[in-house]
Amino acid sequence: MRFKPSSVLIHLSLAIPLAASAGIADFFKSPPKPSAPAAPAAAPAPATQAGADNIKLGDMSLKSLAVAPNDSDLPAWLKDSKRIEQMIGADANFKVENPKVIRRIQSPIPGLDGFVVQATSYSDETPEGKQEVYVFYSDAKRRYLMIGMMIDMEKNRDLNQQIERYVRGELAENPAKALRPQDMHAVVLAGAKNSGSPITFVVDLGPKEGKDSFLNLVRLHQTLFKAGANPRPIRFILVSAGSDEYATAAMAIGYGYEDASKDGVSKLVEFAEKGKSTSWLDSKRMGKDTNIKQKLGIGIFKMEDNSSQALLARLDTLPLLYVGSGDKATNVALPVDVASWRSLLTQKDASSP
Repeated sequence: MRFKPSSVLIHLSLAIPLAASAGIADFFKSPPKPSAPAAPAAAPAPATQAGADNIKLGDMSLKSLAVAPNDSDLPAWLKDSKRIEQMIGADANFKVENPKVIRRIQSPIPGLDGFVVQATSYSDETPEGKQEVYVFYSDAKRRYLMIGMMIDMEKNRDLNQQIERYVRGELAENPAKALRPQDMHAVVLAGAKNSGSPITFVVDLGPKEGKDSFLNLVRLHQTLFKAGANPRPIRFILVSAGSDEYATAAMAIGYGYEDASKDGVSKLVEFAEKGKSTSWLDSKRMGKDTNIKQKLGIGIFKMEDNSSQALLARLDTLPLLYVGSGDKATNVALPVDVASWRSLLTQKDASSP
């Protein structure tokens, strides 16, 4: 797959001045000189309660419409907290409060409408409450409810998943919060035993700054390991802006190796160091080497899925950093110096032994 350059806008302003730190300078490249970022392409305007927004999901075009709270077309059961709890199928330790229908989405299936419901959920994991967005589907007479996967068998994709990702990006005040790293494919740099929950680093290895930031972080992690500092695992999530086809192929192959033998990180380090000189990226070799072609075939779908999520979240800045796992993964600011990175990588969380 060829990724369009406008798929994910990249403004790499990573401030990892790790090379400036005395004592471990040999492990890091010099930081790149800042350059003027390219002018960003116009992002779709967020939908508002006042009108409609056209949703473009690949070759599919849908319409997202604003709805008023007193709209007679809204099913009463979408405004009922108890009914929503029953529809979600949650257990006794889960409850939903203040559901509000905020958008109606024209489904690609004739006669089926999607309703976007915003509500606050409470559970053992989030006793303080968590703002959630749900998408429910109903027929024209609003009698039947549909929840879950909506598979386009011709294109082999879950349309409901794509719509939910779009909705998160449409409603989020910050694209980084619309992204769900727990739903994205990663290559993992293993941490020490009992080292705490992982950190997640979202990056594009196309630009030089992306390669440098990836290498800096891997090398710092290795340095901490050698020093017995018990660093946490790192999940590297790779996305592509499509500006460098070699990089896109390399990241896809890295995913293929991660899937087959859990050594995706070492392959990506080799690429980040050698770029187009990486031996397994040679076009003649790739055409004949069935192993590399297989790895590329496996990984390209992971790259496509990740980059699609970044696009639907309206992401315009990389790299991004998240701390924690699952639904507790939280976007945090990038550390600004080596000491802060060390502290983050070696910090234990409350769930660690």
